[in-house]
Amino acid sequence: MPQQKSLTVTSLNVGRFLQDRTRAYIQSLGNTEALPDVLCLQDIPFRDLSLLEQFPHIAFGPMANHLINGERAVVGIAMLSRYPMTDIVYHTTWGDGKLKDLQGVDNKNQRITPTTENDRLVESTEDRVVICANIIKDDIEYGMVTTHGQWVRGGVTNDVQRQSTRSLIHFVLAQAGRRNGIVLVGDMNFGRNSEIYKMFIDKKFRDCVPLEIDNTLDPEHPAVRKGIRVVRDYFMICEGYGGDFVSYDLHEVSEVILRPGVSDHCALSATISMVPA
Repeated sequence: MPQQKSLTVTSLNVGRFLQDRTRAYIQSLGNTEALPDVLCLQDIPFRDLSLLEQFPHIAFGPMANHLINGERAVVGIAMLSRYPMTDIVYHTTWGDGKLKDLQGVDNKNQRITPTTENDRLVESTEDRVVICANIIKDDIEYGMVTTHGQWVRGGVTNDVQRQSTRSLIHFVLAQAGRRNGIVLVGDMNFGRNSEIYKMFIDKKFRDCVPLEIDNTLDPEHPAVRKGIRVVRDYFMICEGYGGDFVSYDLHEVSEVILRPGVSDHCALSATISMVPA
């Protein structure tokens, strides 16, 4: 029996500052750490993509010009691949698509007080973006989409998060239809019991992170140290028919694992395969 063809994917929020442990981890990929076929990063400074020479194909979506160690640096999301990427599409779920200096933070990139005002300033100067692409490996096209979901204080849903999520879902559904299905990956910034999570489930997105995984934050994250456990990072399948109900294949996500100790989130990895419908 021929070996099933598959794609390995890792997602990680690197946390803007690229801590020493995060820098060490991404540079160790392909050496002491397994090298995934695709790496999706959130909160990655554009200037630090040069550290990832293992991935010849890169798509970057800028979110804002952050203030890091007193200097401005463009921060966003990235999809990096060892294999060719085609049909790359960008979408803004919140914001106007124009790169701006992030406001509402101090020189250490921490939100200033009062909280209501700084949240408004951040929302008005930081876009939320999506990258969608086909990854071609072994003559198979894998539809992939990555994003960094809208952050809300205390995990309390607001209208900005709802609007951003509606835009994201509409975009992913459209892309899934034209690509015969898609896998959504990233730090989504919502928990499983939230209103936002239900919005995805109601639209038939399939959560592929096993239920026994009840936390994707790093063990040293302040919330976890207070006893809070929450899933924030996901692999989700959105099937699409592309007008062909007979021959289209189903995505399958398996071997979902966490790698702690590399950032304030765990690295979340999985294997994606295509199986006949």
